[in-house]
Amino acid sequence: MAENLIGASAILLFGRVVDDVQLVAARKSAKSASAGANHFLADQRAAEGACLARIYAFAYEGAYYELARPTLYMVHGTGEPISGEEWSGVAASESEFAKGVRVWTYDKGDFSVRLDAETGTLEQILLDAELSPGMRDQYSGQAARSGQAARAGQAARAGQAARAGQAARAGQAARAGQAARLRGGSGDD
Repeated sequence: MAENLIGASAILLFGRVVDDVQLVAARKSAKSASAGANHFLADQRAAEGACLARIYAFAYEGAYYELARPTLYMVHGTGEPISGEEWSGVAASESEFAKGVRVWTYDKGDFSVRLDAETGTLEQILLDAELSPGMRDQYSGQAARSGQAARAGQAARAGQAARAGQAARAGQAARAGQAARLRGGSGDD
């Protein structure tokens, strides 16, 4: 991989194309009906060669990272074959890539889709994820809503503390003024 100035924002995705899931081009009217005016994601999906790949690792800013769990990402084309360390994204590496792993190069500002595939029984991937108190907060919008409530509670507590602090400072000032007047001063000293 040749070095260039633009490469500073490059992300290398390492994985394999998923053959059993296909991206199907939407009708033209679907693009115009989508929310927003930029259509960045719709354009990426409609681009020639758009497909899904199971990504195992990525490289960015000279560092190589393995994903905790392989994840599906929208990529374009079959990727480039990895012919040596020049594709690792780092200056030196002891790692060897598994046979068939390919690499795709993107800019960090490009749009894509990430699909986290969860496998298991319906009890695990549906009921436990949606109905268990601990898991529900982790996977659902409830966490976001409760986070907002927590922030509101913090703000309320902070506001109460500020008001209490102001009242305390006002009370101290009033008591200091009274003490000064008792001593014969005006309290403004």
